[in-house]
Amino acid sequence: MWRHGFGRVHKWLGLTLALWVVLVALTGTLLLYKTELLQWQYPQLRLAETPSATQAANVFNRFDAGYAYLPRADKPWIEVVDGAGTTFYFDSFGKELLARPQLGDWVSWMVEFHHHLLLHELGKDIMGVLGLLSLLLVIAGVVRWWPRHWSWRVLSVRFVRPRQRQFIATLWQLHRSSGVIFLVPIAALLLTGTAIMYAASVNAGLSQLLPQTVPQQAKLLPQTTAANWQQRFAIANEFWPQQTPRLVYLAPTEEGNYRMRLQHSDEWHPNGRSYLVFAPQGALLSADDVRAKSLGFRLSQMVYPLHIAAVGGWFWLTAVLLGGLALMLLPITGVWFWWRRRVHR
Repeated sequence: MWRHGFGRVHKWLGLTLALWVVLVALTGTLLLYKTELLQWQYPQLRLAETPSATQAANVFNRFDAGYAYLPRADKPWIEVVDGAGTTFYFDSFGKELLARPQLGDWVSWMVEFHHHLLLHELGKDIMGVLGLLSLLLVIAGVVRWWPRHWSWRVLSVRFVRPRQRQFIATLWQLHRSSGVIFLVPIAALLLTGTAIMYAASVNAGLSQLLPQTVPQQAKLLPQTTAANWQQRFAIANEFWPQQTPRLVYLAPTEEGNYRMRLQHSDEWHPNGRSYLVFAPQGALLSADDVRAKSLGFRLSQMVYPLHIAAVGGWFWLTAVLLGGLALMLLPITGVWFWWRRRVHR
């Protein structure tokens, strides 16, 4: 009886979420190759030489609003997002290669849909709820299907033509087998994607659950004056030689200070979670080292890199790619099976 109940939950949740799952999986899978897609659409971004931090600083000094990313292997250009949301790309000589307005091309539309359903903060709230429902969908499906006597034969698929009556069995077998074989990457994608929507709650919860910290030796803040980004990068490299600047906030805070994010050599997050704050035309004011954070906080910062396959090399990238493809196949075969069965009845 309880298996039947889980089956009904799985069926109706599947029919309700099918379109959303397909579109989110499609956009997410394509965005694994965002750099390649941008370089395909905009050939001027195929740079032979990756700019240096000093060359990036020359560009950053021109802006007083927005934020900017320093060049790295997977983004071999200088990238600045101004206050209006337009993204600018520069080469090592500071020459503007491209300006992409927000929602100005199909890649930007994919990003906004995958993150916010094109609805800004409301879309983020909706994505969180749909993510929780999708996790329930997967749990219900596994519980409903799980065999009493396990055998690899239960995962076999017998392919027949769509026009044949037995094709309904092929749809069911494809749906079942793809869901079980790729259960780990599917669950990882849904779990991490949902956790990103509730990042603040996840960070706070894990920090309370795992409050352990690793004591760090206190360092005196240098008093060297920094009037531009070149000087701020020089101070950062001297103060934290094992951390690399990844992202800078070009708009000063209400106090007029400037912030920088850095990535430690052992850190997963591609943008880093350590912060340096500089006074305007002044010295380093504060340093917030991610290594001094609680174990729970540091674990929470692994969610985003896992979701976008920024760690794990080709193995995890392949797993995430297959998980994304399976998330597209599952709703299609599930809805198709439901429709064919309904027609035959």
